[in-house]
Amino acid sequence: MERAHDEQTGLVTRAQIADRLGISRPAVSNWARRHEDFPAPVRSGDMELFREAEIVRWAVNHPIPRRRLLDGEPLGATYADRFGRTSAKGQEPARKVARSPSPQTRAEDRKAVDQLMGRLAERVRGPAAMADFVNLCLIVMYVRHAEPERWRRIESAMAERQGARDAQWLLRSLGDMAQDTLRRNGVRTDLRSSLLQLEPRSWDDLTKAVRTAAGAGVGAFQLVWESFSAREGLQSSEFCSPVGLASLSAALVLTPGQKATVLDPYARGGEMLAAAHRHIGAAGGALYGETLDGRLQAVASLYLLHLGVRPRLSSTRSDRWPPHHEYGADVVLTNPPFNMTDSPGPGRRTGNWPYGAPPRGNDNFAWVQYVLSALVPGGRAVMVMPVKAGNSVNGAERAIRSALISSGAVECVITLPSHLFSATPVPVSLWLLRRVERPVREDILFVDAQELGEKSRRRRVLRDTDRAAITDVVRPWLDGEERPAGREYALLAADRGVSAAIVARADIVGEEYSLSPADYLGGGHYGAAPDAARLREVNGEAAGYEDRLRLLECRMAGTENGYRAGSGPDGWAKAVLADLCEIQAGPSYSRLPAAARTGDDGVPLVFPQDLAGGKIADEPRQRVRWETAERFKKFMICQDDIVCVRTGAQQQPALVTGAQAGWLLSSNVTRLRVRPSAGIDPLYLHAYLGLRHAREWMSHRAAATAAPSMSAAALGHLPVRFPPLEDQRRCVELLGELGQRVEAHASYASALDRLRAELAEHLLHGSIEPL
Repeated sequence: MERAHDEQTGLVTRAQIADRLGISRPAVSNWARRHEDFPAPVRSGDMELFREAEIVRWAVNHPIPRRRLLDGEPLGATYADRFGRTSAKGQEPARKVARSPSPQTRAEDRKAVDQLMGRLAERVRGPAAMADFVNLCLIVMYVRHAEPERWRRIESAMAERQGARDAQWLLRSLGDMAQDTLRRNGVRTDLRSSLLQLEPRSWDDLTKAVRTAAGAGVGAFQLVWESFSAREGLQSSEFCSPVGLASLSAALVLTPGQKATVLDPYARGGEMLAAAHRHIGAAGGALYGETLDGRLQAVASLYLLHLGVRPRLSSTRSDRWPPHHEYGADVVLTNPPFNMTDSPGPGRRTGNWPYGAPPRGNDNFAWVQYVLSALVPGGRAVMVMPVKAGNSVNGAERAIRSALISSGAVECVITLPSHLFSATPVPVSLWLLRRVERPVREDILFVDAQELGEKSRRRRVLRDTDRAAITDVVRPWLDGEERPAGREYALLAADRGVSAAIVARADIVGEEYSLSPADYLGGGHYGAAPDAARLREVNGEAAGYEDRLRLLECRMAGTENGYRAGSGPDGWAKAVLADLCEIQAGPSYSRLPAAARTGDDGVPLVFPQDLAGGKIADEPRQRVRWETAERFKKFMICQDDIVCVRTGAQQQPALVTGAQAGWLLSSNVTRLRVRPSAGIDPLYLHAYLGLRHAREWMSHRAAATAAPSMSAAALGHLPVRFPPLEDQRRCVELLGELGQRVEAHASYASALDRLRAELAEHLLHGSIEPL
């Protein structure tokens, strides 16, 4: 078989092999373990690389299973065919994923970004700004995914060079590639100078950062930008739009395969335009973006280019609010800055304000009118707006809302969860607008989706199911499909986990032209229909807990609670804790200081305050980054380990569950790991350490020091008595059953309390009545 192009010298990482073969990275590692003839890696620093040519020669003997064939691949195709095709064309094999409305974030990409934005960033950037290091990451990701030929030359050269002088060569080469691409696409921002500001401590640090960025998937580009937004506390004018929010915006007004001109007049990092591209595919039309910030224009251009979209972005708008556009948009998707202005007073007076001049000092309603003026007649827009813009008391803004409502420009308003953005907790809403000559409908749809979303670190993320719930309610309304009205529509929305109300435009006058869904969905207004689906849910929940409690009580009935008189512990074994367990104190504070911790990424740490009721809290307060955790494997906890307080007030030790395996000890706790030959069950020992006399023993010895502290040596002297293993397990089983009953009673009581509150809503609104 002939070697393709320059594969003789090409080197690839495991992640790159996985990307080009359309498989997961763990699958590559499994192949390496299972097949003795799998190519051996070559090392570069602490990274393993593989020669492309050797991968091709191995893959030619491995046909792709029928169920894993992609569209267009014939039966009998080999992984070598796919590897060579993606190498030659510079594209990922699994194009269906690239066009997904909301690309999934891989755990490996998250880990790679955590590594990049942690200590590695400090080692590479030196005195330079964090923005310069972020530019490096984004440029590498762009070149790796969009220009594979150039990337192979960079990889080959990195394998041959190793000196400090070569660091400037590498930064200059990457900068030249980005500069050339951006200039060809009309962007004048000088990213090469930005990269040359970096002062890496060593060649190995720089190449590790470059290879880590290159090894991440396409979705990591956005993760880097989001991480930068959160870390630097960027203003509303700078941070990016979350992927889920952008995908929802596109899904509300675009249809797959639709040919449309889409505009984002405040393009940020290109997220809205990328979502539009993923949603409509290569159907045609055009994507345009505007920005007043050259650096954001460069970021957005690189983002769209590495997705395969040729950007049409401009940053040359001389007039802040031009009265006429060069082109009319079928659809506008945008996330303008909130509650800000960078326009001088005279510019405000010369703007085109058909709905009324906006107040000085706040551009929210200037953006609304600019967006409407950019649309062709009948065109639609989705705007991200701060919630308070919907019912602000400012007279000018209230007058503009009145004009928007009277003209029929507002079709729908959706309130979204708070904490969607990494840089701000401000809750937002989506305003769905339409450019019309006269009203085409007499009412407006209001939707409250604040309860949707899933907590992820310090943010809430809109999942595919959340976006589907919202679009299932909103799209039929926008498309004019046959639908139930009024109360029936509210019940339809409730079944999808949101609240909705159809409000006549004439009725909005009484609410001072409010465009806040809360004013029409029970936010203090008596008579709003309670959520019927919620009542069914809590009623079923209470019934379920009642059934579980009944089963537990029946199982224990007639057994006198499962115990009888015993003969005492005279024949039981006796030992001290050190004979039964490996006792490992957490790392010292000097080895794991507060500066090494983080609140929202990496491996969780266990602190004394995380121990409660014999368990470890599911939501850790602090973490350490992945690379730090690698150095502290000695302090890792496993299932059935026991964690005790080392420093501070003594409390009941906690048993480690499977979900917490892999977490790390903090400086203030101690781990007990039962020896296999000790003859004691870990669950029995955990119960024993929770006894009154055992806890008093530990408290007395901890209190004997100036500050409460229990050393591993002192803890090892704790006396333990225990029966044969079979009897231990019977004890643990009985205690476990009683614990289940306690939890069942508590859960049932809590469910009844929720049912009572929900019934009160319905009874006192007249939607149900007592029998």
